[in-house]
Amino acid sequence: MTPRTIRAASLTSPSATALGLLLLGAITARAEDMPRQGDFRITYTSTSISAQKPVVIGENRTASASINMMTAVNESGGRLLHNMAGRCTSAPLIDNIAKTLENHGYCDYVDADGDHVFEKWDYPVQPLGAVNEGTGEWIGGTGKFAGLSGTMKIRSRRLNSLTEGAVQVVGEKLGSYSFTNTVASAKPD
Repeated sequence: MTPRTIRAASLTSPSATALGLLLLGAITARAEDMPRQGDFRITYTSTSISAQKPVVIGENRTASASINMMTAVNESGGRLLHNMAGRCTSAPLIDNIAKTLENHGYCDYVDADGDHVFEKWDYPVQPLGAVNEGTGEWIGGTGKFAGLSGTMKIRSRRLNSLTEGAVQVVGEKLGSYSFTNTVASAKPD
């Protein structure tokens, strides 16, 4: 090795160490700034590009299933579901004579770091209307969302879509969350 090579190597090692410590500190600070419990108000959108034709399950009753593309923004300023994309299952049952709707499903949201939030939701039997109401719960997560639990009220409104065959919905999730005895910043292997 020449003196020039040795000098370059010795300058690189402390720089790499400092960079590593700086990145580690940023990751730790990011995980710590999410409170262990709190309230939230999340606005979301749901889009199903080509809704499937429902299956007839009786006189004037239909059932269907779809996967919806989701976006979410935390309006209360928290990190939970803020600027996250996701996918949700949807299994609506519609009674055209009684003019009622029942719907159930699950969601998987992911943030820019690749950490996931899992949700279960239910809309009990209710009149078909411009606005539908249901409940949901956080059923876990990965990374900074590991150990997530909580409950919410959900309100949704179907929109008039400009794309033929598409179903678009906007809604709001209001509730509270907490983390169970889990380190919220732990990444899965």
